[in-house]
Amino acid sequence: MNPTLLPIATTQNPLPSSRQQHVRWAYLAPLFLSACAVQPPQYPNPEADWPKRFHHGVAEVAPANVSSPWLTAAPSLAQLFTAVRAANSEREAALARWAKAAALAEAAQAQAGAVTITANAGVTRSGTGAARTGQASVDATTQAGIDGQWTPDLFGRRAAAARAAALQAEAAHWAAAHLERQLLWQAAQAYLDAIAARAQQAVSERQMAIVAQSRALLDARIAAGLASERERAQLETLAAQLAAQRAQAQAQYAVAVERLVTLTGGGEGPWRDPPPLSADDLLPPPPDPGTPIDLLRRRPDVREVERQLAAAVASALEARAAQYPTFPLTGTLAFAAANPAAMWQMSAASWALAWNLSATLFDGGRLAAEARAADAAVREAAANYRAALVAALGEVEQTLAQLHANDARRHALAAAAQAAERAWQLLDAQYRAGLVDYALVLDAQRTWLNAEAAYQTALATSRNDRLLLEYHLGVPW
Repeated sequence: MNPTLLPIATTQNPLPSSRQQHVRWAYLAPLFLSACAVQPPQYPNPEADWPKRFHHGVAEVAPANVSSPWLTAAPSLAQLFTAVRAANSEREAALARWAKAAALAEAAQAQAGAVTITANAGVTRSGTGAARTGQASVDATTQAGIDGQWTPDLFGRRAAAARAAALQAEAAHWAAAHLERQLLWQAAQAYLDAIAARAQQAVSERQMAIVAQSRALLDARIAAGLASERERAQLETLAAQLAAQRAQAQAQYAVAVERLVTLTGGGEGPWRDPPPLSADDLLPPPPDPGTPIDLLRRRPDVREVERQLAAAVASALEARAAQYPTFPLTGTLAFAAANPAAMWQMSAASWALAWNLSATLFDGGRLAAEARAADAAVREAAANYRAALVAALGEVEQTLAQLHANDARRHALAAAAQAAERAWQLLDAQYRAGLVDYALVLDAQRTWLNAEAAYQTALATSRNDRLLLEYHLGVPW
């Protein structure tokens, strides 16, 4: 039930002087009620126990003024990121959602003013008739008017709604930024996978070239009766294994390139054919992790849930303010006359001004339940914010620990690959001198091949660790 007071003043029914004091109070009462502030819901601060530093440091880091060591080490990544931003459909959809949220925020801000002006005009024809005399009369009246309404936002309901919409728009902005960052990370990871596949292919082809040289020597020794067909079979087995590894690397490269094509919308670029790399190429130092509090400023996913929490608080304020009455001020200016030419004369004008009271007397507890639901949404958003903070910190700590362990493993595998290559060289020289059996040479070559493949895998892992650390730290790309 929404009771409405009678109009305060009209031209047809002027107020008696004895009621002027009541009219003044009717105008001033909403101003006094505006002092009743709606308190926001309270929740624990999720940043209270935020650590001051990361537990796993990095011994050698890029300079602090370098935004992304990867973009410095691999300029083609910048071109790849530009292609993803320009042609990816998922990013376009996220930007459209942001634009939609921004437009809704503008609409809510416009509604917060609560000033509404409408105009109307029309012609009314009415008639009377006498059944027995058969006479009838028809009257025509032309009318036009302007209606206006203004509702003061005494308890901040519309301001809270506008604030919530603006915060939702900011959350949509950070959601689009987070999605874009995910797409860029996927593109960079596919690019590194393509590089790793080319490196594995290069290792297989290098070993196959050695096998081809050994085959010519072995054929000559078999013809001279110095080697057996068993040794030839062992050599061909190794050659087949190398061919299979090369085919696998080529398939992995093709898959990585197709992922890049999908992410870039079929765009062309140098990432389609990255060159094979040596052991020391394209391994930039990891970025400076800074302090954990930096994650709050750099990671778009954390910024998104933080804005969602702020929007939930504003929505809770709106739900609480909805339980209080409103005091709309309405006004009407109307013109009506039988002759349209006389409609704009002062004698044809009438006006009305009313300050009304609108309050919900009974709704079965709906507004109170909605306020409780909004408070629960605040607690949920606060829990999500804290979970995002903990997850962000955990991801960085885990990546730092993984980077340390994988770097140590890579150094050990590099030494193992060098030692295995040296052992093969010694045995190959001894075989050529007729001092050892060829089976020992093949075993040494297999060991070298496995060690080199393991090292290339570890090198690719170290690259991915650095890229993943940049992603989790929110380093700008």
